[in-house]
Amino acid sequence: MPLIELLFSFKGRMQRLYWWVTTIAVGAAAGAITTILDVAAKSSGEAILNPETHQVEPTGILGIAALAVGMANLWINFALSVKRLHDRDRTGWWVVWQTLALFIAVIAIVVAVVVAKEESPSPELVTASYVVAGVFGVAAFVISIWLFIEIGFLRGTQGPNRYGPDPLGAAQAEASI
Repeated sequence: MPLIELLFSFKGRMQRLYWWVTTIAVGAAAGAITTILDVAAKSSGEAILNPETHQVEPTGILGIAALAVGMANLWINFALSVKRLHDRDRTGWWVVWQTLALFIAVIAIVVAVVVAKEESPSPELVTASYVVAGVFGVAAFVISIWLFIEIGFLRGTQGPNRYGPDPLGAAQAEASI
């Protein structure tokens, strides 16, 4: 599979070893590039120090470059995970459901904290907002753990499936039977 298709396409299947190696390599490359951009921003004066986190945040063109690296990393990780799900004969939409559950959990937590900090909030409303945040948090956690096991540790479907041929090949698939 060509590198561009491997990293950016959502089609096809990928075996576990390639998923682990590619995911780790892409993460390391994105981390290194982001670090270089942070150092360049700090030395050029195109950075601000966040007073709450005490982290240097690039601004201007270096900030846009750091955002682009983050977005590319996110896209690549989605594509790799979808290919692994395809190898397990699962739909790639599970990655979307996980992301949606995480997003809703974060919003619910923020809402719960804001409601709790309001002037004289209703105890029932505070409790309800924390319950909703907890339910979505648990759902996101369960989906994330299940996907991590499914993607990272379980063998793909032997032989061809609806997403393509076995990435291990017919000879290896028959040899393991």
